Amino acid sequence: MRHKEVIGHIHAHFESSCHDLFAGLNCSLAPLSESSHDFEHAPIACIDAGSNEIELNIGLELPMEVLALTYPVPNIIDVDEESLEDWISELSNQLIGRLKAKLLKHDLQIDLGLPTSYFGAELDNLILADQNRLSLFFDLDGESCAFHVGIEIFQEDIGFRLKKTRMTA
Repeated sequence: MRHKEVIGHIHAHFESSCHDLFAGLNCSLAPLSESSHDFEHAPIACIDAGSNEIELNIGLELPMEVLALTYPVPNIIDVDEESLEDWISELSNQLIGRLKAKLLKHDLQIDLGLPTSYFGAELDNLILADQNRLSLFFDLDGESCAFHVGIEIFQEDIGFRLKKTRMTA
């Protein structure tokens, strides 16, 4: 399949993976057309994945309030910053895992890297801002969140198969 088509499919799977991740945390994301939130103090978690055909970089910008809200320990009031740093890295790991599962259904195998978290970093220094980057903004319980995926494809045509639909009589 041509690389521009693949990018469109990956963008759609990425958005679906974002929703799936937070649905699994009993939270729902409401899309925002663009963020009015200042992410200057929000931590960023990045993780990469790739193969000989493709490289993906994912970034999550989640305010500390969202991290505390979604933290997996019930009835905890005060979560220390180190735990929240681990949690945002875990969320990025879960997000890339969901995306990987969706891509496997299209015969696109990727190997996952390790998540890294940053405070006070510029997103453009972590994920290239070009035509292959998709940035999604969502509202989660009154807080703005941002999810980014950067895609680099090394060949014009790559092994990405669309699922065949079954015909019923």
